[in-house]
Amino acid sequence: INTSQGPRDRRIRLSIGIARKFFDLQELLGFNKPSKTLDWLLSKSEEAIKELVLKSNAANSLSSTPSEGEEVLSHENSLGPAADLKGKSRAGNKYCRDSVNLMKESRAKARAR
Repeated sequence: INTSQGPRDRRIRLSIGIARKFFDLQELLGFNKPSKTLDWLLSKSEEAIKELVLKSNAANSLSSTPSEGEEVLSHENSLGPAADLKGKSRAGNKYCRDSVNLMKESRAKARAR
């Protein structure tokens, strides 16, 4: 399936807890295919999704004024280059970015297989 972020596989991986809830819901609804359950979930949450998009668009239009989170970040910068919100070093943030990049690369390799 082609999406705005590129081609995607049709399979979805779920954590064990979410998978249990999902398949319990599928049995409760009496559907024989997971796709029917996903379709039901998406149709029932359509209004909430639209509301979320509207809120997101409104927040983006107000981005010219600093938000509360941005004020916190500017305050953290005054603490010095080696400190952030939880007292971890900024080098730790670089490690997180590197690990995210590695995960993305491994996912791309898995899709290619």
